[in-house]
Amino acid sequence: MDRPPVDMNTTARFEDHWFEQRVDHFNKQDNRTYKQLYYIEDSHYKTGGPVFLLISGESEAGTFWLTNKMYMMEMAKKFGALAMVLEHRYYGRSVPTPDLSTENLKYLTVELALKDAEQFALYLTKKLSLESSKWVVFGGSYAGALVSWFRQKYPNIAVGAIASSATVGAVVNNLGYLEVVGEALGKECSNNIRKAHIEMANLLKTPEGVIKLRKILNLCQSFDGKNINDNHWLAETMMWSVAGVVQQMLNSSIIGETMNDPSGGTPLERIDKRQWMYQTCTQLGSFTTSDYSDCIFGHNIPIEYYTQQCTDIFGPQITAQTIQNAVDRTVATYGGLKPNVTNVVFPNGSHDPWKAIGVLNDLNNSTKAVVINNYVHCSDMYASSPSDTQHMKNAHKLIEQQIAEYLK
Repeated sequence: MDRPPVDMNTTARFEDHWFEQRVDHFNKQDNRTYKQLYYIEDSHYKTGGPVFLLISGESEAGTFWLTNKMYMMEMAKKFGALAMVLEHRYYGRSVPTPDLSTENLKYLTVELALKDAEQFALYLTKKLSLESSKWVVFGGSYAGALVSWFRQKYPNIAVGAIASSATVGAVVNNLGYLEVVGEALGKECSNNIRKAHIEMANLLKTPEGVIKLRKILNLCQSFDGKNINDNHWLAETMMWSVAGVVQQMLNSSIIGETMNDPSGGTPLERIDKRQWMYQTCTQLGSFTTSDYSDCIFGHNIPIEYYTQQCTDIFGPQITAQTIQNAVDRTVATYGGLKPNVTNVVFPNGSHDPWKAIGVLNDLNNSTKAVVINNYVHCSDMYASSPSDTQHMKNAHKLIEQQIAEYLK
């Protein structure tokens, strides 16, 4: 659906603020600290008003979240809120360790990130005399899951959470993602993609076919189709060239400027690849595979492709079994698709492939879900627009009503 283009060049308008965090909150003998970046927007704040904290996810913290292009700021204006963005440890400039070795990445966990946010809130409450202010946390995608889990773990800090496109339903093998992509593309487009992947699979079977494929896709001469991991990589690359667009299918101005990068990285979401891969290998899983019978992208993106990457990148101690165990622990800790949490809104776009691991139905009287027809990943996080459909207007109204309830 049409949304206003986002001005990404906003950093100069905001001052960098730094908070000294512990590297390891859970080891009292470890006194190391690091500097965590945050931004503040106080133009709408009224004394005693709430605090709206956007917890950043697997990318550098963006100040664009604090502009009038974003729905959180629309709500900040309405409720007289102080707005903030907190950068996630190990992303952007908030890096706790000298390097990103596997040994050092052990401090990149959901639990430590949540504790960071709790300590930050306690610090800011004291520093800015916010004792009478109520906190509402916002986040999208992985950060949407984080804010849901934050409300679950620290209900004494946050009175509510807006968890947009929250990927709370951790699984190792995320079969649902590509199923939603196929639904969003429609029958004709899906059939054409299926035919293309069948043709590619057939071309990979012969030397002559590989030569033809190299020419069609402008591949390196060294690609010979004999290395199975190369073939998996090719299938994955072709898949993301389509799925990445579906996930962020907004109007052409946003797609052209910020959103449409088949590798998954954008100015909006500059995913730090090594760090994010570590999180998926050690806690979150949710690898996008083609391991089901009617996949339109063929069957050359198996789960083993990803689990082997985890081992190759981070060491033999990470195996398919340790990944499964880690994801099982995450689900056991936070509840997966049925978290035991109150005062959360879970908005999802009907065309967002990540809705496959999102909450799509109300969980209780105060934890609401809304599926926004014909919208995609984190669409509700943008400010209201004249082009919004009634579905989006209804979703925004629900969010506003729930925030009002949290702040009573």
